[in-house]
Amino acid sequence: MSKPVQPLVTAYIPTRNRVDSLDRAIQSVFEQTWSPIEIIVVDDASEDSTPALLDKYSSSHSIKIIRNKNSIGAAACRNLAIQQASGEFVAGLDDDDIWRPKRVELLLEAFENGYAGVCSHDRLDFGNRELVWKKKPFITLQDLLFYNQVGNQILTKREHIIEAGGYDESLTAAQDYDLWIRLAHDFGAFKTVPHTLQVVNMKSGRESITTAETKLEGYIACFEKHVSKMNDVQKKYQHYRLKIAAGKKVSWAEMFRSVPASLWIKEITRKIFL
Repeated sequence: MSKPVQPLVTAYIPTRNRVDSLDRAIQSVFEQTWSPIEIIVVDDASEDSTPALLDKYSSSHSIKIIRNKNSIGAAACRNLAIQQASGEFVAGLDDDDIWRPKRVELLLEAFENGYAGVCSHDRLDFGNRELVWKKKPFITLQDLLFYNQVGNQILTKREHIIEAGGYDESLTAAQDYDLWIRLAHDFGAFKTVPHTLQVVNMKSGRESITTAETKLEGYIACFEKHVSKMNDVQKKYQHYRLKIAAGKKVSWAEMFRSVPASLWIKEITRKIFL
């Protein structure tokens, strides 16, 4: 009896001017225990040696490379990759993050129809220390209307992202958070695999084309886009988080007034350690 055909997963990586970290990110996809995997890298007009690295990979590996003559931004790059993906499932990877070898295998095993997608615990690398972000087993739309509890990447069906409208290219930040809200609204909760399957680069010195000002603009725009879905408790907490994102000081008293009791430990930890 022949074995059932395993579904193709497309790993998509947008990149710009991060040749060293990109090399590690691509290698982490090659090390996956799942097969088959299609890799699509979108080079967003890099000016370093990224093109040479990708030429090396394309000559020796099955990897699809899309090169932009002019920078179009990470959200547009992700949409471009998803549009050209051949996989039934897609899984994103930032160019300075790393997948653990069993990430795709375990996420795909956990995926079920009736869910928006699957995520995992993340190891957050701050350079001088690391923290493991352990997430809820199931993350609902109501959870997401407080804050992004999914993280920066998921595995889901390609058609889910296309039907939800893809990443919003008009947002200057929070494009992932916005998409997760729309996916949860349309397809159900996210499942979390209880394993740490991704290392996320949180180092303060990492190069980024997104300034603090454009990040805040993106967060505000995302909030305004979804505020009609939120209850009063969610709105109050979102306003609190936006104040922090704007760099304003928040007193302990204001924190306890604005934050629901279920999130006190999270916010106390943020005030003390982050």
